[in-house]
Amino acid sequence: MRFSRFLVMLSLLVFAHTNAFAADDGIFVDRSQYANRPLLPDFTAAACPDTPRGLEQIKGNLYRHTTGAGLAVHSGLVLVTKEGALIIDPGMTCTATILRDEIKRRFGVPLKYVVFTHGHADHISGGQIFQDDGALVVANQRPLEPIIGEKIPTAVPDRIFDKDMTITLGGESVLLHRVASSHSDSMIMVIFPGYKALQCTDACESKSMPYNDFLDFYYDGWIETLDWVAQQDVDVIDVGHYNPAAKADEAALPAYLVDLHQQVLALVRSGQLWDQLYRNVRFSDEVKKWTAFDTMHTLNVLGMYRWVTNHRRGEW
Repeated sequence: MRFSRFLVMLSLLVFAHTNAFAADDGIFVDRSQYANRPLLPDFTAAACPDTPRGLEQIKGNLYRHTTGAGLAVHSGLVLVTKEGALIIDPGMTCTATILRDEIKRRFGVPLKYVVFTHGHADHISGGQIFQDDGALVVANQRPLEPIIGEKIPTAVPDRIFDKDMTITLGGESVLLHRVASSHSDSMIMVIFPGYKALQCTDACESKSMPYNDFLDFYYDGWIETLDWVAQQDVDVIDVGHYNPAAKADEAALPAYLVDLHQQVLALVRSGQLWDQLYRNVRFSDEVKKWTAFDTMHTLNVLGMYRWVTNHRRGEW
């Protein structure tokens, strides 16, 4: 009888201990099939001892890593638990080793997960540094093709998913959700429910202009994505660049995109060509104060002009 009770207690202890381990419901990727894939040169691999970088606490066990300066800064949230750490979008190979070593030095825990928010090299470079150290790399299933096809020199994901995925680490949950095509057709959002924090890389802004001429751009899906963001119960939004944002900032972004779309569409319908059209787009005084306005506003018009001309049809 005592022995039976001992076995029951032992099984409960094992169960409790097992459930404290890292876990996820992603789909396994057999990386061996890509072992000898061709790679482009890694534009982020050169030594960069003077590149600014940081790892600052947001709240509790949640941190934010940054690399670069000014308009070139890239960022991602980092969850540190007693079991290990999860980081989002390493950003650069040359700073990934430093970030890995800093997490180990400051917190004494291994790197368990690296999450890619989408398939663009300026955010996912350096993933191989953490993967080689034992971390599992996670992404939506859609970045897998461009990582291979475009020969991007980063880690091939260990886990992929279609619509939703949950990672449990150190008793905390991290929710991954694929949204509509927006800044990319492989974009995911990452929610940290315990901290009311959201990683919304590139699809969200922090009183800042969208990048360049809307590279890899899907207007309708971007508006749908921002509608989704507005419904989330979050206080902190990291946008992958610049500074963290508040939900009010994300309300201003779709208003800007819709206004820009409507202006460009009306000007195209009036018969204006590019060299005339871009001079006639107007921006609000508030938008003119956004980070990178002087650099990006004409490029934004160009990107929207390309979208409108490719997605409208008159009577022909």
